[in-house]
Amino acid sequence: MPLQFHYHPLSSYCWKVLIALYETCGLFEPRIIDFGDEASRTAFFKLWPIGKMPVLRDDARDATVAETSIIIEYLSRHHPGSTRLLPADPDLALRARFLDRFFDLYVMEPMIKIVTDKLRPEDGHDKFGVDHARSRLPVAYAYLEQQLPAAGWAVG
Repeated sequence: MPLQFHYHPLSSYCWKVLIALYETCGLFEPRIIDFGDEASRTAFFKLWPIGKMPVLRDDARDATVAETSIIIEYLSRHHPGSTRLLPADPDLALRARFLDRFFDLYVMEPMIKIVTDKLRPEDGHDKFGVDHARSRLPVAYAYLEQQLPAAGWAVG
């Protein structure tokens, strides 16, 4: 199979790509990364030394593609299906890319900061980082509540 998708099922970034994969080609080999397993971790770092998920491997094109948004654009370009992943209109495509980045940077990043801090040992908490993340979320939500209805999208 030409496409292998390296991911973890608890990652929202990975789910974005999974949705794109199912909407386009649907033919891929899912490969769950288990960082707790030495063989899995070693194989993944050999494929992508940065060690961040998700990563798509396309053997037919000899391409290793990292980063959620880039993988989705790659699929749109090289493995398009009947569902268009980005609008054809350049301005609407730019808006879609902006919202993609906005959710990643201003919603998911602070959420991940807060959640992962809960998983840390007691002496490893990052109070400053969590407080900063908590202060950013209401601003992001307020922006979305203002902008999405203006664009014709329902909120809540």
